[in-house]
Amino acid sequence: MNNNQLQQLRQTLEEELATLQQFINDELPVDETELSAVDNHPADAATDLTTVVTELTLNELKEEEIERIKTALTAMDEGTYGKCAVCGENIPFGRLEAIPTALTCIDHAEIENME
Repeated sequence: MNNNQLQQLRQTLEEELATLQQFINDELPVDETELSAVDNHPADAATDLTTVVTELTLNELKEEEIERIKTALTAMDEGTYGKCAVCGENIPFGRLEAIPTALTCIDHAEIENME
């Protein structure tokens, strides 16, 4: 991987990091479907609960992706980015371009996904 490719991947990661952090910082409280504290229908409570659980899950996924991005950026700073964390072989640029947070080659991707 040449320096231009590395800079391209760094820029992609930094932009994605900024976007995810902005989403988390701008999260608005979940609106409830009821105008009062007294529920008129159980389905309204179920809708509210589903919305809250969905938002919490999405935020958790965003936070996990932020951690993966930070780990990849740290690897870039340390000079280990682009090398498989398991076998030490170079990770093909095409894989990094598709998944810039990848820290393993395709042969060891299952190990990375289990962590």
